[in-house]
Amino acid sequence: MSAPMPGYYDQQQPPPGFHDTRVIRSVGRCFLLLLVSGGLWAFAWIYHTTREVSNKVNNPAPSPAFRTVMYVVPIANYVMWLLAWKDIEEYCKRARSEDFPMVLFFILTLILGFPGIFTFPIVQSRMNQAHRAATNGQATNAPMQTIDWVFIALGLVFWALLWLFIIVAIIAGSSS
Repeated sequence: MSAPMPGYYDQQQPPPGFHDTRVIRSVGRCFLLLLVSGGLWAFAWIYHTTREVSNKVNNPAPSPAFRTVMYVVPIANYVMWLLAWKDIEEYCKRARSEDFPMVLFFILTLILGFPGIFTFPIVQSRMNQAHRAATNGQATNAPMQTIDWVFIALGLVFWALLWLFIIVAIIAGSSS
């Protein structure tokens, strides 16, 4: 009988009734949720990432709620984003899955912005691959949770207020 190698996940099935947090989020769905929510769904993504990945690579595990709240704070949000990607990179390595050049991706996205169109989907894709590797292909699709719906609703309110402001500005501009 051999013991699993330290730092790697054994490929055993979870006990019945166990809720595994290793779930797959479609890259397209993540993009759509970000778009519909005006970017606010990123807060839910930080929460999910911390809950699903960070507890597998950090001891003690960081609080998902703390990281999500800190994501609101300027400058701290960059640290939370860096920590999330660092945890995903480590998780990929431990799951013996393809990782990504975390530091390069972070710096390019932070400084230039537009590479985020490519780096964020790659990071999500690599995390999905690691979930599949860690569960021996048994990772399931992530269900929508309350936090997802909250940030989608907030984003829709944002879009509605934006359009209302635009309409009011157009009406005010045309009447003068």
